[in-house]
Amino acid sequence: MVNRAVVVGAAERTLPAWWREVRNAHGARDLVRKNGVGTSFDEMDRRSAAIARGLLAEGVGKGARIGLLMANGPDWVASWLAIGRIGGVAVALSTFFSAKELAYGLQHADVAVLLTAETYLGHDYCARLEEALPDLAESRWEDPLALASCPYLRGVWVAGAPRRWAKGSLGELEARGQASSAYSAAFLDRVEDAVSSADLAIMIYTSGSTAEPKGVMHTQGTVVSKTTFLGQVSTIMPFGTDAASRPLINAPFFWVGGFLSLTAGMALGSTIVCQDARSPAATLAAIRAEKITHISGPEAGLRAVKADPEYQPGDLDGLAPHNIMQRPFFNTDPSVTADRFPNSLGMTETFGPHSGEVGAQVLPLELAGSFGHALPGMEFKIVVPETNERVQPGEPGELCVRGEWLMDGFYKRDRRQVFDADGFYHTGDRCTLDAEGFLHFRGRIGGMIKTSGANVSPEEVEIAIKAQDGVLDAAVFARPDAKMGEIVVAVVALKPGVQLGEATLKAALKRDLSSFKVPKRILFMDFADLPRTPSNKIRKPALAELVADRLIQSGAAGDKG
Repeated sequence: MVNRAVVVGAAERTLPAWWREVRNAHGARDLVRKNGVGTSFDEMDRRSAAIARGLLAEGVGKGARIGLLMANGPDWVASWLAIGRIGGVAVALSTFFSAKELAYGLQHADVAVLLTAETYLGHDYCARLEEALPDLAESRWEDPLALASCPYLRGVWVAGAPRRWAKGSLGELEARGQASSAYSAAFLDRVEDAVSSADLAIMIYTSGSTAEPKGVMHTQGTVVSKTTFLGQVSTIMPFGTDAASRPLINAPFFWVGGFLSLTAGMALGSTIVCQDARSPAATLAAIRAEKITHISGPEAGLRAVKADPEYQPGDLDGLAPHNIMQRPFFNTDPSVTADRFPNSLGMTETFGPHSGEVGAQVLPLELAGSFGHALPGMEFKIVVPETNERVQPGEPGELCVRGEWLMDGFYKRDRRQVFDADGFYHTGDRCTLDAEGFLHFRGRIGGMIKTSGANVSPEEVEIAIKAQDGVLDAAVFARPDAKMGEIVVAVVALKPGVQLGEATLKAALKRDLSSFKVPKRILFMDFADLPRTPSNKIRKPALAELVADRLIQSGAAGDKG
């Protein structure tokens, strides 16, 4: 059972206080390993304190919005801890951002200081910054930074070799803090004591796969509370991890799933393993070299590793589920289907999961596919989207949530635009809630495909496709059609070596789906070529554009299938 007193109490704690407890508990153990090199909890404490003191020496303090543009690794962790220790707001910027998207993030968040990588996976982030902010290239570090393209930005520090417009390297910022007599270790203690659990701690951008990204704001208390909860309830995410665990966190730290995997692992004393390359082959190599015990992400990632040509029987024997989504992969009981394991629904706005089951039970047949109950401290209601009236148990409507882990709001959005009069956030998820409080996800509001007057849930079709032997992943979306209004289109990634034709897959789907739900066209792509958001979701608009020519050439619009 969950100790609610502990969880509620955690909401009143700050990140500096939480970090002191974590560091004292795990000291000399490796906190992060990357490229075969470990950084201990003690060393991370020294590094983050030095960066924090360096920021204070730069005039940066509580409430300052500090951009963080780095790959998973010790630099990201040390920088994030430093920001939290002085009461700043870490603006988690995606390493996948294009120059245009990066400019938007820096401008929208009013970033005052940016801590950035020099390069990552062959991408030059200094060059990308110059493209994003054209007047930056003409600036020099000796002069005050005053950019018309980003008026609040006052300084950039680079983890690597800095350009002439940067104030220096991240190492130089650390050294400045370490050498400062005015901003001493004792002074940092006073600063940390002045931090409040109600202070904003992090701004995470939604993936922006269908609209302009929104800056989701969470407080220090929320970060500590959710991290503490996940440490107590190991069946949600991550589960099974402890001080002996070595999870490989492939999910980016700037995404809420990767971030919570990091903080929950930190709290439990796990050694977090990071790598830049995230292909199945690279993951397999890391499993062997680092004795990995858990891997973050969905079940599809594990299936991709097992399907890699270099995989050998026994390679995954040392692994255990890292989250609730992975339980079907490790299931050894053929009588228990994947939908009998309770799933968990969540979002950036609720700082990760808001539903699930705190036990490791298997659902009865009548509850198959459920996403569990509202987690402790969270509350649900299902309403008619147009009227905000509550529906009866079992009737579909829009899921609305409120509670302990709900965001403070969207940056630069009035609260009245974000929450209803009762403080609920309307998620846009179409769900049902039965009389016992079990949640069932039915799709996104407005995301239904309307074909010949019938509604088709893309999620339902995707589940049916993924259940077929040989399928790694799938995405279903609509394509306009003159006669039918819309047709159902699927793009499918197969396991290496699997031969599966469109007609064969359609015939298999007809056993599980009504005929109007079976895709009119099925295209096949390599798993690695599917465009994805930072949170590893397939970007359907980008995918639809990517395959548009193939659909036209094959006569999809007129296909009678």
